[in-house]
Amino acid sequence: MAGAAPKVGRYGLPQLEPENHIPETRILPFNYFTAARKRAPCWYHCFVADAQFQRLYKNFWRYRDTLKYVSGMIGTDFSLFRDYDLETQIENCRKNRAVDYALQQMGVRLIPTAGFADEATWSWCFDGLPMHSTVAVTTNCLGRDPEAKRLFIGGMAAMVEKLQPTAIVVCGACPEWLPKKYPSIKIIQIPSYSQMWKARRSR
Repeated sequence: MAGAAPKVGRYGLPQLEPENHIPETRILPFNYFTAARKRAPCWYHCFVADAQFQRLYKNFWRYRDTLKYVSGMIGTDFSLFRDYDLETQIENCRKNRAVDYALQQMGVRLIPTAGFADEATWSWCFDGLPMHSTVAVTTNCLGRDPEAKRLFIGGMAAMVEKLQPTAIVVCGACPEWLPKKYPSIKIIQIPSYSQMWKARRSR
C-alpha cells in the first residue's frame, strides 16, 4: 500500500505530505463513509473504534470509487493505547501511515492524525508526519483519568515541538488550556461520534 513511500525514522514509517487546508464542510465519523455517494460532499474522520476503518486498510482499493465523493479525510487512527505492547503500537502506527499515504497518492485531501501514547512512544510515533501542516488529535480517551490527561499534555508538547503544526483539529472536548498554551496555532474543534449522538438525543 505504501511500498513506494519514502521511509523515515527508527521504524521506517512512510513519510506523508503536509496539508494546510482547513475543512469548511461537515466532518462526519467514518461510520457514515459508505453512504458518501448519497450525501453532499463532506470530510470524514476515523476517531471511532478501529474495527470501523479496518476495512479501509484491508480492502483499500475496494473503496476507491467511494473516495471520489469525499471532500477530504482526517487520517486513520489505529490505536496506540499505552497498555499495548511495542510491536502492536509500531504496527498500528505503520498502518496509519500506509493508509494515509495511499489516500494522498489518490489525490484525496488528507489531514494526518498525530496519535501517541506514553513517553516511550514520543521519540518515534510522530515519524512520517509532516512538519508545518495541519494535524488532528482526539481527546476521546481522556475521560476522568488523570494519567491519561498528563500524557496528553506531554504528548501534545512533544508533537508541537517536533512537527510545529500550523493548525490542530481536536476531535472531542477541547481542553481550555490548549489554545492558551499554543496561541500561534489555530485550534479547530469538531464533535466526536458520542457528542454527535448526545446532541441528536437532546433535540
